[in-house]
Amino acid sequence: MSHPSSTHRVSIKRVLLWTLLLIAVLVIAWWFFLRESPESEGGGAQSGAMPRPAVAAVAARTGDFPVTLSALGTVRSLSSIAIRPRVEGELVSVDFEEGQRIEKNQVLARIDDRTYQAQLAQANAELTQNQAQLATAREDLKRYENLSRANNVSRQDLETQRQLVRQYEGAVEASRASVQDARVQLDYTTVRAPAGGIIGLRNVDPGNIVSTGDDDPIATLTALDPISVVFSLPGQYLSRVRSSMVQGRMTVSVMNDDAAGTIAKGELTSIDSAINTDTGTVRLRARLDNDNEQLYPNAFVNVELILTTLDDVIIVPETAIQNSESGNHVYVVDDSNTVHQRRISVGASDDLHAVIESGLDAGEHVVVDGVDRLRDGARVNVVSNSLPGETDAGDSTPPAGETTNEGQIKASDDAPEGESDRSS
Repeated sequence: MSHPSSTHRVSIKRVLLWTLLLIAVLVIAWWFFLRESPESEGGGAQSGAMPRPAVAAVAARTGDFPVTLSALGTVRSLSSIAIRPRVEGELVSVDFEEGQRIEKNQVLARIDDRTYQAQLAQANAELTQNQAQLATAREDLKRYENLSRANNVSRQDLETQRQLVRQYEGAVEASRASVQDARVQLDYTTVRAPAGGIIGLRNVDPGNIVSTGDDDPIATLTALDPISVVFSLPGQYLSRVRSSMVQGRMTVSVMNDDAAGTIAKGELTSIDSAINTDTGTVRLRARLDNDNEQLYPNAFVNVELILTTLDDVIIVPETAIQNSESGNHVYVVDDSNTVHQRRISVGASDDLHAVIESGLDAGEHVVVDGVDRLRDGARVNVVSNSLPGETDAGDSTPPAGETTNEGQIKASDDAPEGESDRSS
C-alpha cells in the first residue's frame, strides 16, 4: 500500500521536469528566431553562416608616376641689396614707404649736397684755369716754332715751351677727372634703387649723419620675383640628380610647412660644388616664379624634386600593400567577392601610392580598408569602391613624393648658422 505523501512528491517532480523542458524548448526556439530574423528582414547572411567582413576595394590602375625626392628648403632672394650711403653727410629725406614696391633707379633717400655742389664748382674752376693756361702755352709754342725757323730762339727754349704745353695738357686732364669725380660724388647724394624689389624697414631717420662705414644700411631692397629655394639632399642621390639635370629640365615644387598644396613651381638651376662633410649632404638651388609673392625670403618650405617620371605603370593605394615575413602582398577581390592573397613586387612609392612591378594586373580590385579582418579565400562584402575620404579612387592622381625603395627622404636645408641634417 503506497503512502499518499510519496505519491504527491512524485507528481511535483514530474511537473517541474516538464516545466523545465518546456522552458528549454522555448529558449532554443527564441535563439533560432533571433538567428533567422536578419535574413527575414533583408539581411545578407544565410542561415547559420557568419556575416561577411565589410571591406573597401579599388581597382589597380595604370598611369604616370613621378619619382621624386623630398627635402626641407629655405627661401632665398636672388637679389638682396643693402642700401648704404656712398658719401658722408646729413640724411635730409627718406623718400620711400616701408614695404613699398620699388622700381629700378627710383629715389630712396637724399643726403645734404651743399658740400658736394661746392666741390664740383671748385673742380670746374680749376679746369677753366688750366684750360686757359694751356691755350696760352699753345699760342706761345706756335710763336716759338716760327722764331725757331728763323733761328731767333734757341732749341732749348723751344723744348721748354713744348714741355710746358704737355704739362698744362696733363693739368687739364686731371681737372676734367676732378670734375667727373665731383659730379659722381654729388650724384651719390641722391640714393637710388640699383634694382627693383620690395624695400624693407628703414634703419636711419632723416637728420642723422650717414657715411659709407655705417654698420646698418638705410634699408634692404629684396627681389621677390623670381625667387629661389635652397635645399639639401643626401650625397648618395647626387649622381642621379646630375644625370637627370643633364637630360633636361628638372621640375621643383614648393609647399608650405604643412604641405597643404603647391605654392610655386620652378626648375633646378644649380648644384653646389662639394658635399658637406659634416652632414653628408649637398646643397641645391631652384629658381621659381613668385608673382603672387607667397614665398618670402628665409621662410622654411617643403621641396619636392622630380627626378624622372615612370610611364604607364600599375598604381595602387599604399594602404592596399601588406607586409609579412614572406614579402609584400595584397588581397585581390574576384567577381564572387572572394579575396585571394597575392604576392607582389613593389617599386617606387610615396605616402599615398605605390607602383606594382609584378604580381598584379590593371583593373584588378584590391582591398584598401578592412584588411586586418581578412584571410585567403574569405568571402567579403564590398561596401565601397574608394578610399576613405575619396569619391573615386580610380580618378585620383598620385602626388609627387619620395619614391625610392629606401623610404621618404627628409633632408634639412643648410641654415646660415650651420647645417642640421634630418635625413631618415
